[in-house]
Amino acid sequence: MTDEPSPAHVPGPCRAVEALQEFFAAENARDWDAYAGFLAPDVEWSVISPGIVTVVRGIEDYLAAMKRAYLGSDGTFVVRQVSPDASGRIVSTVLEDDEGNRSLDVFEFRDGLIAREWEFLLGVDPFSQPTR
Repeated sequence: MTDEPSPAHVPGPCRAVEALQEFFAAENARDWDAYAGFLAPDVEWSVISPGIVTVVRGIEDYLAAMKRAYLGSDGTFVVRQVSPDASGRIVSTVLEDDEGNRSLDVFEFRDGLIAREWEFLLGVDPFSQPTR
């Protein structure tokens, strides 16, 4: 008998962080079936850069947007920081891609799945962005 808690008894923040680690691994591997398994059916993903906010709703549109973003690329990213709240419902992360670009991504979990993601693109020059 060990003193280790079973997975069902691990506190909320640990489960959310573990889920995100698996979610990011699936993204880097382009394992879209595994990736989709972490998303709530009504997931909402907001990408925020200076002057532009893009909102994607639903698993199908989320996956389509991700596949477009990685089309023709073998780029990956690493997790630089992870910070869950006490409940494990909200987790913030700092991600860095192969080119050194960083984003602050905030995830909201509901029933063990990602319900919302806010992705803030960091270091983007607002004057190099097309205006709407």
